[in-house]
This record gives sequence, structure tokens and C-alpha cells, in this order.
Amino acid sequence: DRVLCDVPCSGDGTLRKDVKVWHKWSPAFGMEIHSMQCQIAMRGLSLLKVGGLMAYSTCSFNPIEDEAVVAALLGMCGGSVELLDASRLLPDLRRAKGFTTWEVIDEEGTHHADFPSTQKGARKRLFAKTMWPPKPGKHPLERCLRLFPHLQD
Repeated sequence: DRVLCDVPCSGDGTLRKDVKVWHKWSPAFGMEIHSMQCQIAMRGLSLLKVGGLMAYSTCSFNPIEDEAVVAALLGMCGGSVELLDASRLLPDLRRAKGFTTWEVIDEEGTHHADFPSTQKGARKRLFAKTMWPPKPGKHPLERCLRLFPHLQD
């Protein structure tokens, strides 16, 4: 049983080949679709049989669209799913390890240390608790595979 969950994303990972992305991209775009990405990925997990595999993918570099979604899934599923180390399955694939830390930065360049600090003002709906990295060691996010275009040159 397999599910490929290739979710809608900001597309910033395609900037080298698709210049149109430059015109529509904004720092907030990944935050605006984060919750939808989590919902789609949860639906993908719900379709799996016990012991099945799901691959979650985007064409984004933004950890809020990538590792944050994976961490949210792991947190919501409470141990009923696991993040596998696929490095031995794809030994020749040039990749980087997943991020375990990142910052949440809005479209104005403001860094937000945590979710509660974002809950004042009109823009509070832009943020979700699942956008921040989990506590160190909580989830093995380094197992996520980051495929950067320059590694494939």
C-alpha cells in the first residue's frame, strides 16, 4: 500500500526553471498554505493500510511547507506513523538531510520566536502552531530528504 502526497506549494524550488514563480512568490505564501498541506497529508495517511508507505513532497525549499508539515503529522498521529530513513533505499540520490530547526519569518521580515507571540493583531490567522520546529530530538526530521537543484547538476 503506497500513497504519494504531492501537495500544492509555493513552488520556490522551481525558481531556476520557472521565472514566473518570481512574480507570484511572497514570504507569506508558504504560511498561507501550510494548514492545507497538513490537511492533505493527513488525508493521505488516512488512506494508508497499516504498514503502508506515504511519500510527502513539495517543490518548495521552505521548511514550513516541508519539515514543519512532517513534524505536524508525526505529532498528530501520536506514534502510529514513523518517519523512515530512506537513504539506503536511494543510495545514489544526491540530497541533503532535513532541517531540524528553522525560523518563522513573515512577509515583512519579522522573526517570530513562537506561536503565542503572533496572536496579537489582524495577521494572527496567518500563523499555525505547527509552523515552528518541534523540541530538539522529538522527531527525526533529519530523515527528510531535501533535493536541491544544484546537487543534481
